[in-house]
Amino acid sequence: MLYRGNKILSDLFRKGLHSIRQISTTDADAKGMYRFLQNERVNEDDIIMNLASNCKKACKGKYVICIQDTTEINLSSHSRRINKDDFIGTTNAKNSQGLGFFIHPSLVLDAENGTPYGYAAIKVWNRPLKFTSKFERGYSKLPIEEKESYKWLEVSKNTQASLKDIVPAMVIVQDREGDIYEQFATIPNATTELLVRARTDRKLKDKTSLFSTLQPEPAQESYQIEVDSCANTKRKKRTATIEIRYKEVELNRPTNASKAIASSLKLFFIEASETGYTGKDKICWRLLTTMNVENVEIAKNCIEWYS
Repeated sequence: MLYRGNKILSDLFRKGLHSIRQISTTDADAKGMYRFLQNERVNEDDIIMNLASNCKKACKGKYVICIQDTTEINLSSHSRRINKDDFIGTTNAKNSQGLGFFIHPSLVLDAENGTPYGYAAIKVWNRPLKFTSKFERGYSKLPIEEKESYKWLEVSKNTQASLKDIVPAMVIVQDREGDIYEQFATIPNATTELLVRARTDRKLKDKTSLFSTLQPEPAQESYQIEVDSCANTKRKKRTATIEIRYKEVELNRPTNASKAIASSLKLFFIEASETGYTGKDKICWRLLTTMNVENVEIAKNCIEWYS
């Protein structure tokens, strides 16, 4: 069973395809995959546990970054031949009336050279088939543990548990959805740092705003990158000059956050901003991190890891 599961994973990663017929070299291979997936002794938890086990063997002793994001599996085009059971629900497609489920993985890469080691943790879930809006659910008043956004904290905790005593240190990297005060207050420890793109212009302890706090600061360094053209967005190829600024900031606890966590947090705020260009696609990355950004090299590492 374990051999067959790892062979399927190997074929998927090596060929970059998701169709059983396309990744199978023989009819016997295809039958073996179908039998594996239809076997009642095989379940999601076992597959995820095996993925994490493979990852731990590959990254042992390495300094790693763990990248999180959410993928929507949209099965609307197959709706007539899918059983509407407890594992399928509404998605964001078609005005929140799509059909499918969600996957939120933690992809582990080598912090120095970007080698992918696998997945330390994966959350798979679905919404109810009957769609209800956030307003109907009273979403804003729910504790963080009952919100769908808790996936960021949950997968961070599961990543920590999976890689405990395996790696000497890790940096968890997330996009703007992961900018959650409770996460900054509870996840970091002696071996775990957070690096998250800032989502909102928070008010700081010193009464200034997060996004404006670096405006009076001189650039610590500038460098150039090549921006590729994009036909979809009509973006033209250009050479962009990026300025780096950073400083320590102190965030106030949001009013809707639990009173049991710290009333304020000190983090480092990094801004990578394009200068000499005014187009709509101007680069401006604002990053919050628990790392001690004591020099521009650390700031550049954070920008590179996020990219």
